[in-house]
Amino acid sequence: MKIVFMGTPEFAIPALEALISSKHQVLAIYTREPKPAGRGKQLLCSPVQTIAEKHDIQVFTPKNLKNPDEVEKLKALGADIIVVVAYGLILPKAVLEAFKFGALNIHPSKLPRWRGAAPIERCIMAGDEETAICIMQMDEGLDTGDVILEEPYVIPQNMTGRELAGVLAERGSKLLLETIEQIASGTAVWKKQSEEGLTYANKIFKDEEKIDWNMSAHLVNAKIRALSPKPGAYFIFRNEKIKIITAEYESTSMDALSGTVIDDHLTIACKKGVIKPTLVQREGRKMVYTEAFLRGFSVPIGSDLN
Repeated sequence: MKIVFMGTPEFAIPALEALISSKHQVLAIYTREPKPAGRGKQLLCSPVQTIAEKHDIQVFTPKNLKNPDEVEKLKALGADIIVVVAYGLILPKAVLEAFKFGALNIHPSKLPRWRGAAPIERCIMAGDEETAICIMQMDEGLDTGDVILEEPYVIPQNMTGRELAGVLAERGSKLLLETIEQIASGTAVWKKQSEEGLTYANKIFKDEEKIDWNMSAHLVNAKIRALSPKPGAYFIFRNEKIKIITAEYESTSMDALSGTVIDDHLTIACKKGVIKPTLVQREGRKMVYTEAFLRGFSVPIGSDLN
């Protein structure tokens, strides 16, 4: 098949590389435009654009796809299908219907649970023990399209958001190739999504990154895992933001107020149970183990981290 690929972050790379290595032809790649990054504010291309340039595939970086001229430019490519993986732009109906087989999307959740922008983070933050990777036909709704293939995945207890994204991206790339083969051979069977169990995965807002010690230790640890390593869950102490990158937790409650440091190892009381940070990061510094952090930054027993 002749394919137009649309994607931007690292999560999209396994699918793109799988398509490039397959018998199919990637005609063009759409990705978000380069953004200023770092202290020098130099323009930085997306991970997907970097791969595209490595393989000499033409790249388009439109601000949006609502302009009729952009739609005509897309149609002129003469593809059979669009593959979308974390692109970051809304696709209007004219784009979704530009080619014979429409547009496929890789979505990392067990649909209809966690439709939306941040399914991996929301899944872990909610304490879900299982998720999935789905290949669906895109329509004008928010992740409402029919599903052709779905593979469930049991989330290991200490897996972080970044780690889960990596696993699902790899599995999704294999599922994508299988889906395209089924479509090409006319054997694909599309299944409508149920509305039962529907939840939305809104993007992670800045104020959500701050740890609420009035939650159970289980859910505090879930937030830490979900947001690790970036953007990172944090607490404020002495007017400095301290991110907890990894932690352990115990469900046994201590006789201490939520948010209180209860020992000299930075164990912190929650509403139920305690959190024991194992890897932390000060603003503008590298990640370090908690023991090393405490040698250079004192957090006395009894400190209030609320």
